Amino acid sequence: MSDEENTWKWDKFVEIGNTIHKIQERQVRIGRAKDGLKFAELLRHSGFLYQSKERYEIYETLIVKIAEYLDGNAKVIQAAVKDYFLFQHGKAGLDQSLFDITFSPKKSGIQTGFTCDVNDGTQSVRYYIKTHQYGPTEDNVKSIKPPDTKELFVYKLLNHIGIGPQTHFIIPSHSTKKTIYIVTKDCHLVLLSNLTKDTANYNALLQLDLISRILCLLGEAAMIVDFRIEKQSRGYVKADILDKFFEGISEFHYSGLMATAINAPYAVKMDVMKKSLQEWKLSNGLNQRLMGWSKDMVARCDLKMIYNNMSRTPRQHSKFF
Repeated sequence: MSDEENTWKWDKFVEIGNTIHKIQERQVRIGRAKDGLKFAELLRHSGFLYQSKERYEIYETLIVKIAEYLDGNAKVIQAAVKDYFLFQHGKAGLDQSLFDITFSPKKSGIQTGFTCDVNDGTQSVRYYIKTHQYGPTEDNVKSIKPPDTKELFVYKLLNHIGIGPQTHFIIPSHSTKKTIYIVTKDCHLVLLSNLTKDTANYNALLQLDLISRILCLLGEAAMIVDFRIEKQSRGYVKADILDKFFEGISEFHYSGLMATAINAPYAVKMDVMKKSLQEWKLSNGLNQRLMGWSKDMVARCDLKMIYNNMSRTPRQHSKFF
Protein backbone atom coordinates (compact mmCIF):
# COMPACT_ATOMS: atom_id res chain seq x y z
CA MET A 1 0.00 0.00 0.00
CA SER A 2 1.44 3.35 -1.04
CA ASP A 3 2.23 6.19 1.34
CA GLU A 4 -0.23 8.33 -0.62
CA GLU A 5 -3.07 5.91 0.14
CA ASN A 6 -2.06 5.67 3.80
CA THR A 7 -1.88 9.45 4.08
CA TRP A 8 -5.42 9.70 2.69
CA LYS A 9 -6.68 7.14 5.20
CA TRP A 10 -4.86 8.95 8.00
CA ASP A 11 -6.41 12.28 7.06
CA LYS A 12 -9.89 10.71 7.02
CA PHE A 13 -9.27 9.07 10.41
CA VAL A 14 -8.15 12.39 11.93
CA GLU A 15 -11.13 14.19 10.42
CA ILE A 16 -13.56 11.68 11.94
CA GLY A 17 -11.85 11.83 15.33
CA ASN A 18 -12.01 15.61 15.44
CA THR A 19 -15.60 16.01 14.22
CA ILE A 20 -17.58 12.96 15.39
CA HIS A 21 -18.75 14.71 18.57
CA LYS A 22 -20.49 17.35 16.42
CA ILE A 23 -22.70 14.84 14.60
CA GLN A 24 -26.22 14.92 16.02
CA GLU A 25 -27.92 12.13 14.05
CA ARG A 26 -27.34 8.86 15.92
CA GLN A 27 -27.10 6.46 12.97
CA VAL A 28 -24.83 8.81 11.03
CA ARG A 29 -22.55 9.11 14.05
CA ILE A 30 -22.39 5.32 14.47
CA GLY A 31 -21.59 4.93 10.78
CA ARG A 32 -18.77 7.45 11.03
CA ALA A 33 -17.41 5.70 14.13
CA LYS A 34 -17.33 2.39 12.23
CA ASP A 35 -15.53 4.08 9.35
CA GLY A 36 -12.99 5.52 11.79
CA LEU A 37 -12.26 2.12 13.33
CA LYS A 38 -11.89 0.58 9.88
CA PHE A 39 -9.37 3.24 8.86
CA ALA A 40 -7.52 2.65 12.15
CA GLU A 41 -7.37 -1.10 11.50
CA LEU A 42 -5.97 -0.62 7.99
CA LEU A 43 -3.39 1.88 9.22
CA ARG A 44 -2.25 -0.51 11.95
CA HIS A 45 -1.89 -3.39 9.50
CA SER A 46 0.19 -1.26 7.15
CA GLY A 47 2.53 -0.10 9.93
CA PHE A 48 1.88 3.52 8.96
CA LEU A 49 0.94 4.47 12.55
CA TYR A 50 4.29 3.39 13.93
CA GLN A 51 6.48 5.46 11.58
CA SER A 52 6.07 8.60 13.67
CA LYS A 53 5.80 9.09 17.43
CA GLU A 54 3.66 12.21 16.95
CA ARG A 55 1.30 10.35 14.60
CA TYR A 56 0.90 7.46 17.02
CA GLU A 57 0.17 9.79 19.94
CA ILE A 58 -2.56 11.50 17.89
CA TYR A 59 -3.94 8.06 17.02
CA GLU A 60 -4.08 7.04 20.70
CA THR A 61 -6.06 10.17 21.53
CA LEU A 62 -8.53 9.99 18.65
CA ILE A 63 -9.22 6.23 18.64
CA VAL A 64 -10.85 6.50 22.08
CA LYS A 65 -13.01 9.45 21.02
CA ILE A 66 -14.21 7.47 18.02
CA ALA A 67 -14.65 4.07 19.64
CA GLU A 68 -16.71 5.27 22.62
CA TYR A 69 -19.62 5.91 20.26
CA LEU A 70 -19.80 2.17 19.57
CA ASP A 71 -19.79 0.89 23.16
CA GLY A 72 -23.59 0.58 23.05
CA ASN A 73 -23.76 -0.74 19.49
CA ALA A 74 -25.49 -4.12 19.24
CA LYS A 75 -22.96 -5.62 16.80
CA VAL A 76 -20.00 -4.54 18.95
CA ILE A 77 -21.56 -5.98 22.11
CA GLN A 78 -22.52 -9.25 20.46
CA ALA A 79 -19.13 -9.66 18.76
CA ALA A 80 -17.32 -9.16 22.08
CA VAL A 81 -19.57 -11.68 23.85
CA LYS A 82 -19.24 -14.22 21.05
CA ASP A 83 -15.43 -13.92 21.08
CA TYR A 84 -15.42 -14.40 24.85
CA PHE A 85 -17.51 -17.57 24.90
CA LEU A 86 -15.75 -19.01 21.86
CA PHE A 87 -12.47 -18.52 23.72
CA GLN A 88 -13.93 -20.30 26.79
CA HIS A 89 -15.18 -23.09 24.52
CA GLY A 90 -11.70 -23.63 23.10
CA LYS A 91 -10.10 -23.31 26.53
CA ALA A 92 -12.27 -26.23 27.67
CA GLY A 93 -10.84 -28.34 24.84
CA LEU A 94 -14.11 -28.55 22.92
CA ASP A 95 -14.48 -28.79 19.16
CA GLN A 96 -14.87 -25.28 17.74
CA SER A 97 -17.30 -26.53 15.09
CA LEU A 98 -19.78 -27.46 17.83
CA PHE A 99 -19.94 -23.92 19.21
CA ASP A 100 -23.04 -21.85 18.57
CA ILE A 101 -24.45 -18.65 20.06
CA THR A 102 -27.71 -16.79 19.41
CA PHE A 103 -28.85 -13.37 20.66
CA SER A 104 -32.22 -11.84 21.41
CA PRO A 105 -33.25 -8.44 22.83
CA LYS A 106 -33.32 -7.91 26.59
CA LYS A 107 -36.91 -7.67 27.86
CA SER A 108 -36.38 -5.13 30.64
CA GLY A 109 -33.84 -2.92 32.39
CA ILE A 110 -32.33 0.50 31.82
CA GLN A 111 -28.92 -0.53 30.50
CA THR A 112 -28.36 -1.65 26.92
CA GLY A 113 -28.32 -5.44 26.76
CA PHE A 114 -29.31 -8.78 25.28
CA THR A 115 -30.12 -12.37 26.11
CA CYS A 116 -27.86 -15.01 24.57
CA ASP A 117 -27.95 -18.79 24.39
CA VAL A 118 -24.55 -20.51 24.25
CA ASN A 119 -24.46 -24.08 22.95
CA ASP A 120 -21.29 -26.17 23.27
CA GLY A 121 -22.68 -29.14 21.34
CA THR A 122 -24.03 -30.95 24.37
CA GLN A 123 -26.00 -28.32 26.27
CA SER A 124 -27.35 -24.81 25.88
CA VAL A 125 -26.94 -22.19 28.63
CA ARG A 126 -28.70 -18.84 28.73
CA TYR A 127 -26.93 -15.63 29.76
CA TYR A 128 -28.10 -12.06 30.26
CA ILE A 129 -25.90 -9.24 28.95
CA LYS A 130 -25.96 -5.62 30.12
CA THR A 131 -23.62 -2.69 30.30
CA HIS A 132 -22.36 -1.40 33.64
CA GLN A 133 -24.48 0.91 35.77
CA TYR A 134 -23.53 4.14 34.02
CA GLY A 135 -22.88 2.51 30.66
CA PRO A 136 -24.39 3.35 27.26
CA THR A 137 -28.15 3.16 26.67
CA GLU A 138 -30.32 3.16 23.57
CA ASP A 139 -30.58 6.93 23.78
CA ASN A 140 -26.97 7.61 24.74
CA VAL A 141 -24.39 5.39 23.04
CA LYS A 142 -21.58 6.78 25.20
CA SER A 143 -21.00 5.68 28.79
CA ILE A 144 -22.00 8.40 31.23
CA LYS A 145 -19.24 7.32 33.62
CA PRO A 146 -16.46 4.69 33.57
CA PRO A 147 -17.13 1.37 35.36
CA ASP A 148 -17.27 1.50 39.15
CA THR A 149 -15.28 -1.38 40.67
CA LYS A 150 -17.82 -1.49 43.54
CA GLU A 151 -20.41 -2.78 41.08
CA LEU A 152 -18.08 -5.51 39.79
CA PHE A 153 -17.09 -6.49 43.32
CA VAL A 154 -20.73 -6.77 44.41
CA TYR A 155 -21.55 -9.15 41.54
CA LYS A 156 -18.73 -11.46 42.62
CA LEU A 157 -19.65 -11.18 46.30
CA LEU A 158 -23.31 -12.06 45.66
CA ASN A 159 -22.26 -15.11 43.65
CA HIS A 160 -19.86 -16.27 46.38
CA ILE A 161 -22.53 -16.07 49.10
CA GLY A 162 -25.12 -17.87 47.00
CA ILE A 163 -27.61 -15.13 46.21
CA GLY A 164 -26.21 -13.98 42.88
CA PRO A 165 -25.50 -15.72 39.57
CA GLN A 166 -22.21 -16.69 37.96
CA THR A 167 -20.90 -13.50 36.35
CA HIS A 168 -18.47 -12.69 33.55
CA PHE A 169 -17.01 -9.27 32.71
CA ILE A 170 -16.15 -8.50 29.09
CA ILE A 171 -14.34 -5.43 27.76
CA PRO A 172 -15.14 -4.20 24.22
CA SER A 173 -12.50 -5.10 21.64
CA HIS A 174 -11.69 -1.43 21.03
CA SER A 175 -11.45 -0.83 24.81
CA THR A 176 -12.37 2.80 25.41
CA LYS A 177 -11.69 2.46 29.16
CA LYS A 178 -15.30 3.49 29.77
CA THR A 179 -17.46 0.39 29.30
CA ILE A 180 -17.69 -3.16 30.60
CA TYR A 181 -20.30 -5.71 29.57
CA ILE A 182 -21.68 -7.70 32.52
CA VAL A 183 -22.85 -11.21 31.61
CA THR A 184 -24.84 -13.24 34.16
CA LYS A 185 -25.81 -16.89 33.90
CA ASP A 186 -29.52 -17.71 33.95
CA CYS A 187 -30.50 -19.01 37.39
CA HIS A 188 -34.24 -19.46 36.75
CA LEU A 189 -35.19 -16.67 39.13
CA VAL A 190 -38.71 -15.61 40.02
CA LEU A 191 -39.35 -11.88 40.02
CA LEU A 192 -41.03 -10.30 43.02
CA SER A 193 -43.76 -9.03 40.73
CA ASN A 194 -44.68 -12.66 39.94
CA LEU A 195 -44.99 -13.72 43.58
CA THR A 196 -48.12 -13.65 45.73
CA LYS A 197 -48.58 -13.63 49.51
CA ASP A 198 -49.11 -17.41 49.30
CA THR A 199 -46.03 -18.20 47.17
CA ALA A 200 -43.56 -15.71 48.66
CA ASN A 201 -40.77 -16.87 50.99
CA TYR A 202 -40.71 -14.05 53.53
CA ASN A 203 -37.39 -15.16 55.01
CA ALA A 204 -35.84 -14.83 51.53
CA LEU A 205 -37.36 -11.35 51.23
CA LEU A 206 -35.83 -10.37 54.57
CA GLN A 207 -32.47 -11.69 53.35
CA LEU A 208 -32.87 -9.51 50.27
CA ASP A 209 -33.64 -6.51 52.46
CA LEU A 210 -30.61 -7.17 54.67
CA ILE A 211 -28.07 -7.59 51.87
CA SER A 212 -29.56 -4.64 49.98
CA ARG A 213 -29.02 -2.41 53.01
CA ILE A 214 -25.48 -3.68 53.54
CA LEU A 215 -24.43 -3.22 49.90
CA CYS A 216 -26.66 -0.22 49.05
CA LEU A 217 -28.46 -2.11 46.27
CA LEU A 218 -31.61 -1.44 44.36
CA GLY A 219 -32.98 -4.66 42.83
CA GLU A 220 -36.15 -6.60 42.04
CA ALA A 221 -35.46 -10.31 42.51
CA ALA A 222 -34.87 -12.52 45.53
CA MET A 223 -31.73 -13.78 43.85
CA ILE A 224 -30.06 -10.56 42.76
CA VAL A 225 -29.07 -10.58 39.07
CA ASP A 226 -29.70 -6.99 38.01
CA PHE A 227 -29.30 -4.08 40.40
CA ARG A 228 -28.16 -0.51 40.79
CA ILE A 229 -25.87 0.70 43.55
CA GLU A 230 -27.68 3.34 45.57
CA LYS A 231 -25.86 6.67 45.42
CA GLN A 232 -24.56 7.71 48.83
CA SER A 233 -23.99 11.38 49.58
CA ARG A 234 -21.84 10.56 52.62
CA GLY A 235 -19.86 7.63 51.32
CA TYR A 236 -20.61 3.92 51.71
CA VAL A 237 -19.97 3.49 55.43
CA LYS A 238 -23.27 3.16 57.32
CA ALA A 239 -23.45 2.87 61.09
CA ASP A 240 -27.20 2.24 61.25
CA ILE A 241 -27.67 -0.69 58.85
CA LEU A 242 -28.94 -3.16 61.47
CA ASP A 243 -30.98 -0.53 63.30
CA LYS A 244 -32.94 0.22 60.13
CA PHE A 245 -33.21 -3.50 59.32
CA PHE A 246 -34.74 -4.33 62.70
CA GLU A 247 -36.94 -1.25 62.81
CA GLY A 248 -38.23 -1.84 59.27
CA ILE A 249 -37.32 1.64 58.10
CA SER A 250 -37.73 1.52 54.33
CA GLU A 251 -35.15 3.75 52.66
CA PHE A 252 -35.74 1.88 49.40
CA HIS A 253 -39.44 2.81 49.07
CA TYR A 254 -40.67 -0.78 49.27
CA SER A 255 -44.21 -1.72 48.31
CA GLY A 256 -46.29 -4.89 48.17
CA LEU A 257 -44.65 -8.05 49.49
CA MET A 258 -41.40 -6.33 50.48
CA ALA A 259 -43.30 -3.73 52.50
CA THR A 260 -45.05 -6.58 54.31
CA ALA A 261 -41.84 -8.55 54.89
CA ILE A 262 -39.91 -5.74 56.56
CA ASN A 263 -42.64 -5.40 59.19
CA ALA A 264 -41.83 -8.87 60.57
CA PRO A 265 -41.26 -9.10 64.37
CA TYR A 266 -37.81 -8.42 65.83
CA ALA A 267 -37.31 -12.09 66.80
CA VAL A 268 -37.98 -13.25 63.24
CA LYS A 269 -35.52 -10.73 61.81
CA MET A 270 -32.86 -11.70 64.36
CA ASP A 271 -33.25 -15.37 63.38
CA VAL A 272 -33.03 -14.50 59.66
CA MET A 273 -29.92 -12.40 60.24
CA LYS A 274 -28.09 -15.14 62.20
CA LYS A 275 -28.97 -17.85 59.68
CA SER A 276 -28.04 -15.58 56.78
CA LEU A 277 -24.57 -14.87 58.17
CA GLN A 278 -24.04 -18.61 58.62
CA GLU A 279 -25.40 -19.41 55.16
CA TRP A 280 -23.29 -16.73 53.53
CA LYS A 281 -20.22 -18.12 55.38
CA LEU A 282 -18.92 -14.66 56.12
CA SER A 283 -17.00 -16.02 59.11
CA ASN A 284 -15.14 -18.72 57.14
CA GLY A 285 -12.52 -16.65 55.39
CA LEU A 286 -14.73 -15.48 52.53
CA ASN A 287 -13.70 -11.91 53.19
CA GLN A 288 -10.01 -12.78 52.64
CA ARG A 289 -10.82 -14.59 49.39
CA LEU A 290 -12.89 -11.68 48.15
CA MET A 291 -10.25 -9.13 49.10
CA GLY A 292 -7.75 -11.12 47.08
CA TRP A 293 -10.19 -11.21 44.18
CA SER A 294 -10.86 -7.46 44.44
CA LYS A 295 -7.14 -6.65 44.21
CA ASP A 296 -6.90 -8.86 41.13
CA MET A 297 -9.97 -7.15 39.66
CA VAL A 298 -8.45 -3.72 40.14
CA ALA A 299 -5.35 -4.89 38.27
CA ARG A 300 -7.44 -6.43 35.51
CA CYS A 301 -9.51 -3.26 35.25
CA ASP A 302 -6.53 -1.17 34.25
CA LEU A 303 -8.27 -0.58 30.94
CA LYS A 304 -5.66 1.91 29.78
CA MET A 305 -3.00 -0.78 29.97
CA ILE A 306 -5.26 -3.26 28.14
CA TYR A 307 -6.05 -0.69 25.47
CA ASN A 308 -2.38 0.18 24.95
CA ASN A 309 -1.51 -3.51 24.59
CA MET A 310 -4.38 -4.06 22.17
CA SER A 311 -3.50 -1.10 19.99
CA ARG A 312 0.01 -2.39 19.39
CA THR A 313 -1.14 -5.75 18.02
CA PRO A 314 -1.89 -6.34 14.33
CA ARG A 315 -5.39 -7.69 14.95
CA GLN A 316 -8.20 -6.57 17.25
CA HIS A 317 -9.30 -9.03 19.88
CA SER A 318 -11.92 -8.81 22.61
CA LYS A 319 -10.21 -8.41 25.96
CA PHE A 320 -11.94 -10.18 28.79
CA PHE A 321 -11.50 -11.83 32.15
